[in-house]
Amino acid sequence: MPPTADEFDYIIVGAGSAGCVLAARLTEDPACRVLLLEAGNPDRSLMMMIPAAVYKVFHNPRFNWNYESEPQAELMKRRVPVPRGRTLGGSSSINSMVWLRAHPADYDAWAAQGLNEWSFAHCLPYFKRSETSDRGASDYHGGDGPIHVTRASLRSAIFDAFEESSVAAGHRLVDDLNGPDAVGIGRLDSNKRNGRRCSASVGYLRPALKRPNLTLRTAALTQRVILQGARAVGVEYRAGGQILTAMAAREVILSGGAINTPQLLMLSGIGPGDELRQQGIRVALDQPGIGGNLQDHLDMGMSYSCSEPISHAWMGSPLGKARVGTEWLLNRSGPGASNIWEIGGFAKAMQDSGLPTVHYHVAPMKIDARPDGSFTLSHGFTLHLSQLRQRSRGRLSLRSASAGDAPKIDFRFFSDPRDVVEMREGIKVTREITSQGSLGKLGTLEVHPADAARTDAEIDAALRQYVKTEFHPSCTCRMGVDEGAVVDPELRLNGIEGLRVVDASVMPHCVGANLNATVIMIAEKASDMIRGRNSLPPAGIAAQPSALVQEIVSQRGF
Repeated sequence: MPPTADEFDYIIVGAGSAGCVLAARLTEDPACRVLLLEAGNPDRSLMMMIPAAVYKVFHNPRFNWNYESEPQAELMKRRVPVPRGRTLGGSSSINSMVWLRAHPADYDAWAAQGLNEWSFAHCLPYFKRSETSDRGASDYHGGDGPIHVTRASLRSAIFDAFEESSVAAGHRLVDDLNGPDAVGIGRLDSNKRNGRRCSASVGYLRPALKRPNLTLRTAALTQRVILQGARAVGVEYRAGGQILTAMAAREVILSGGAINTPQLLMLSGIGPGDELRQQGIRVALDQPGIGGNLQDHLDMGMSYSCSEPISHAWMGSPLGKARVGTEWLLNRSGPGASNIWEIGGFAKAMQDSGLPTVHYHVAPMKIDARPDGSFTLSHGFTLHLSQLRQRSRGRLSLRSASAGDAPKIDFRFFSDPRDVVEMREGIKVTREITSQGSLGKLGTLEVHPADAARTDAEIDAALRQYVKTEFHPSCTCRMGVDEGAVVDPELRLNGIEGLRVVDASVMPHCVGANLNATVIMIAEKASDMIRGRNSLPPAGIAAQPSALVQEIVSQRGF
């Protein structure tokens, strides 16, 4: 061991959603010494606490890696933003706080590929362990977990009209989109507590920081994993202008997310051999799967004006901001305590699908956002339409051999033309909802993409011009039991001992919902694996119909 090195039992790289969970759970054992390294700074920001201020913090370079994709060949060679949290709590500290699980068939499709302990029945107990739901403890919800989950509370005539129009268009209203039957439209849960954001840092890390066996170092950028033969024994990181070393007696655990984790592995000599040699990196393990299988949810913003002044556009005026801020500061209540995106759901846009194929988030004002993160509000509403399960696959690769240089991120969006068709049909289904009576009576008018996108060809062109990601990159270090898998079912890196990956990169496929709840579930489950504890007993629920599971498996090309 180098003379200046610190030694711990476990080193966790990345204090995002997964890293915060692991740090808290592993240090429940007072004999276990844990080092948590975070490249960003502490999450002490008033804007981060206020749910409605999400746009203020989301674009702040203090807390965001602000990555950008490579030019997308099928998106008019556009680069699309790839924001990732760079602070304690990671993206859970800057996201929109939507708390959703995916359809149970998504997880059962993992199990169908040999990952037997990752079925929905096996995952549900860990979803429950992570949360304190304001619905109370039940078969589907936790009652004493670190993340506080609340039902939507913002009153809005826009939300009421969207629900009524959805029913008129043939969609079901669902009271609990995290419940046993969540296909339909309803109010969204969010991770908030007493009107404040409840990130993984707030829920898991802050209570654990009181423990003497947890060491946290921020502004510490990990440069590489230190290997001795085929075993990970420590990490090298930069902090305070110095290169420092820390050694792990048991394991190094990578929780940097689907962008930073594969980058760090490749910088450490673990990845596609030819690519590493091109960067002058000595190959320790030739593993072509690292950085591959990159997925995200495609997202299309649609905006509507409204002649009736019933939206929450008033929040954007100077007086409105003062009113919202004052009410939040005094009482932690009012619109400031809302994450704004409080209604949404899942819909089938493809007639031959047994599963929902698109996802909605709706805000009760028309938001005209600018690239710098500033925006103006006007009467109407904004709707984000997302494809749940894309078929296109991308790749992440190194730009250089330096940890300080952003990697190359190529999603290859729309490289599979079936993704274009699903998004096109999603726009049509959306228009069936927004053209119904309740919204029509409010004088709503689609202003984007509007009449410029009516025919199939015009819709496809608009998608290529405007579609972006939903900021859910995943799957670049996928788990599996096949030879091409990067990690095994217990998230241990194949071919290297003492090295584990616990974050969104291990998903075999990107599940059909916002990812934060699933990432936290993965980390909860992994913490028991790492500690050698028995897994929680699976929930006593039936497996999903094989036809639904096979639909996902066939879509994903496994």
